[in-house]
Amino acid sequence: MKTTLLLFVFAMFGIQAQTTYNLDWEMGIGTNIDLTIKVGDKVKWNWTDEFPHTVQSDAGSTETFNSGTKTGIGSSYLFTFSVIGTNPYHCGFHPFTMAGTITVENALGVEAFSLKDFSVSPNPASTELFLKLPQGISVKTISIYDILGKQLYSNNHIESSINIARLTKGMYFLRVSSENISHTKRFIKS
Repeated sequence: MKTTLLLFVFAMFGIQAQTTYNLDWEMGIGTNIDLTIKVGDKVKWNWTDEFPHTVQSDAGSTETFNSGTKTGIGSSYLFTFSVIGTNPYHCGFHPFTMAGTITVENALGVEAFSLKDFSVSPNPASTELFLKLPQGISVKTISIYDILGKQLYSNNHIESSINIARLTKGMYFLRVSSENISHTKRFIKS
């Protein structure tokens, strides 16, 4: 059970999913319907009353969007935000009682995508593990964990190989960490 749970936790380290945020959109909802999201996330405004409404970006918004007029419970408008910035918005019919700001922040950056591409070989390995790290990445630490999550090795001096002869046979996790990012790969000690 512990092994399965730990594998799940390590698998989650690398998962970056886009998210859809649902917002109720109705008369008198307020003027601070604000969200902070990541690039690529979606916002869905859901009409929860029978009145006509719009969702439209204000002048000066980083991205331009406009739902057009929609009426009735169950109507909705979905927009995918793809640019970092601030996006004030309002209802064209009720701008003083229905408004907010969507702030879009950087999601997984180029460094994070590059760091995911590090490789470990051979796998399985018996005495030495070779690392191939992407060019231009500032790696801070390399660590090895057993399947229970106990750290067995950590080094701030980055080398292209690690002596694993002293490890017992089994499955291990190698974590490469950069400034604010880390990725983990599994390897087998034979």
